[in-house]
Amino acid sequence: MDERIDLADVRKRLEDAFQGNVRLVFWEDEGSDYAEAIESIQLEGATILNATHHEMAVKRRVLRQEPEGRFVLYRSGGAPDPYADLILDLKLQAKPFVCSMEGMWAEECGIPVELASTISDHAAFFKSKERRQMLAKSGLPKDTAESLRFALCAVALRSTDSIVRDAARSMAARAIIEWSREDESALRIISAAGLAQTFWSAMREHLGYALSAGSEPSVGDMSFRMLEGMCGDIVEDEGKADSAESSKVLGDLARTAQTRPAFDYVVHEYKDAVAAAIPEDARTPELLADVDAIPQIDQWILMFFLNAEMESGLDLTLLENVWARRQYMLFADRYRHHYGALLALARFERAYNDYKGSCGNAEGLAGLFAGYIASWHEVDRHYREFFLACKRMGETRFRKALAPAEAKIMKRYDEFLSDLTNRWQTHLMDEERWPPASVPSQECFFHDRVELAFPQADRSHRLAVVISDALRYEAGKDLAERLSASRAAGLAGKISVSCDAAVCMLPSYTQLGMAALLPAGTLEIDPASCRVLKDGKPTDGLQNRGSLIAPAIEGARALSAEKMLEKGSVDLEGVPLAFVYHNVIDKTGDARDSEGRTFEAVDDACDEIEKLIQILLRAGCGKVIVTADHGFLYQQQEPESYVYSDVPELSKTVAGQADAARSRRFAVGTGLPEDDSLLSYEAKELSLKGDYEVVMPRGITRLRLQGSGARFVHGGASAQEDVIPIVTVETTGSHEEATQPTGVEGFTTGRPVITGPSVSVYVYQTKPCGSGVSPLTVRVGVYDKDKEGTLLCTHERELELSSTSEDPEQRKTRVTLRLTDEVDDHSSAWLRISAKVGSTTRYQTAWQKEYSVNRAFGSDF
Repeated sequence: MDERIDLADVRKRLEDAFQGNVRLVFWEDEGSDYAEAIESIQLEGATILNATHHEMAVKRRVLRQEPEGRFVLYRSGGAPDPYADLILDLKLQAKPFVCSMEGMWAEECGIPVELASTISDHAAFFKSKERRQMLAKSGLPKDTAESLRFALCAVALRSTDSIVRDAARSMAARAIIEWSREDESALRIISAAGLAQTFWSAMREHLGYALSAGSEPSVGDMSFRMLEGMCGDIVEDEGKADSAESSKVLGDLARTAQTRPAFDYVVHEYKDAVAAAIPEDARTPELLADVDAIPQIDQWILMFFLNAEMESGLDLTLLENVWARRQYMLFADRYRHHYGALLALARFERAYNDYKGSCGNAEGLAGLFAGYIASWHEVDRHYREFFLACKRMGETRFRKALAPAEAKIMKRYDEFLSDLTNRWQTHLMDEERWPPASVPSQECFFHDRVELAFPQADRSHRLAVVISDALRYEAGKDLAERLSASRAAGLAGKISVSCDAAVCMLPSYTQLGMAALLPAGTLEIDPASCRVLKDGKPTDGLQNRGSLIAPAIEGARALSAEKMLEKGSVDLEGVPLAFVYHNVIDKTGDARDSEGRTFEAVDDACDEIEKLIQILLRAGCGKVIVTADHGFLYQQQEPESYVYSDVPELSKTVAGQADAARSRRFAVGTGLPEDDSLLSYEAKELSLKGDYEVVMPRGITRLRLQGSGARFVHGGASAQEDVIPIVTVETTGSHEEATQPTGVEGFTTGRPVITGPSVSVYVYQTKPCGSGVSPLTVRVGVYDKDKEGTLLCTHERELELSSTSEDPEQRKTRVTLRLTDEVDDHSSAWLRISAKVGSTTRYQTAWQKEYSVNRAFGSDF
């Protein structure tokens, strides 16, 4: 008898065996370990019968004498040949009982007792109670020696999957995670339990990891082969693992925050070796666009486009298509600003060429104004986006390689600024006063946009005006697009957004622009300080502005954006009109030490304004209008001597007058000198009260001024300084008026038959995003036809459909999905595009197509 087994424990286990409707328990004691002790074991509710050499007597008692009795049939010495076994029929009816450690483990873990020898072969596994408990709970098959060994490996690697293929994937993932942490404890358990061959056989069968003869398998080598496998057919190495399975295992590691470090470790170790296996002629965007494995893929794509830019110019359509396919891939965040810089560069070129081709057709200031707000402002926007992306990517090798493109964009932007500003100033006084009657102007803002919205003052008609200092038109247009696409609470699907334009007062500086936005009155500049009076009243500061607004709209208030953002809320009970003053761009750009952050400040300002709008809508505003006091000029390079207008007499005159003042782009005073490099106007020509003059430098030049920055300026006469946005955000009154997401359709090519390792579809955005149409998030995948939609590709591809292009071809994105072997278990599969439902986490089917599966046919070719 095995001394490890207590007779009291045997008695308890025998009694437990009778739970339920069990009448007979058969105990085959091959080693005769309990032959001497059997008579001493007494059970409650059952009798032990020793059938050894007494088979017929026992059979008679069980079947005839006590047909209702409960018995343990004990036989020592092992079972005879089945043809000679007199009580085989009883044995088959009875519940088996084994009292060896292997038998106990078998019973505990739900393993057939016939596999006791297999359990014995791998006894080291069963010494852990935790592993035995996990094995008992495992849904994997355990009815054959082969399936049991697989289940043991799965438990050792903490897989809880009940499907063999899924378990093999999670086993590989766990092995890679432990390897990346330099702690292969699970593999050591597997090896100690004699299961290593089973593990590597599973990796070969299910993941396609096979070594050449004579090589020793390892998790590191398997990781390398799987990273090769993720690259698909572009890797020329017969030893790579199965592409679909590699993408599934490593891709799942990469897409989960907790396991991403393991994937990054694999990439760090083997990216160069995998890159070396990809031929030079395969390193093109067309072949690499859907490959998602190593960072070199994006590096090659980026350099391809950069080289194209140097040689013949960027193919914007191809670049946009490639980025649309790569922006949700594994290394997208690392290279987002690299792609952003190239996209901005290509879009700048397009906008610049559009300006060059159309500027000559503009008639007068009204024509220039119309051209600027229609499309020319995109030159400013993409210039800003280019340098913002460059700054955010940091000092990388790619950034340095962009130097020639950077020099070109700065040169062309200077040409654009100079040409447009010269045209603008040529027609500045065509109507003999500023602002001209032919274009919308800032001086009419309060009457046209505010007063006409009242006398309604109930909650649904509450109005807010956000005045963001130096938010020029292109930034306002960008803001409007962001708001239309916003997923923020209270905005998504609940607002309509439009963007209009107006010209500001001249000179284009803060005090005058802020005063012009107040209720109607006569504007007057104090030349000594440049402070502005309206009908003789001061207009600077919240208190003064609030005192001018309140008489026009009873109960109106002037508020600080900074305080609202700090608090995260505002109480507007009883307040029909709120003027909110916001200062990020001008505050940053107007300081010499921070003017280099101007483009970042534009981005920050848009983010803050979005938060302000959320706060104001929650406070009951039915409409929020965002506008500015003026715009700005900004050039990336430090100004050279030619950028300045040197008028010594002007400096002397201003310095000698107590009531004269100047900035980089204008001067105010009396008796100011005339010069060919200056534009000179009397106050009345600029719709201002007083007997002083205003001078502004011609073109985009600056006046010299000690101690101030010169890259960011305003106050002069240029479209960038003078055209301001008027962004209107309104809450929608009904479901029909609400902003609706764009639609989506799929377009496939060829017959709907799956014959190879992947399937492709063109995802088509049905409407361009813009006013009334918001972006849509979709997922693309291949699924079984069941309700749960079992995924039959390595992972779902997520896309953000946000194109504003009117060209349908620009709104198509090709998606290629790599199929897993599960697809072969089905006669058909569904290629499906699912659209996100509002701001929820739910997706619903938007388009689908059924494919028949015949990969055996496809593999013949």
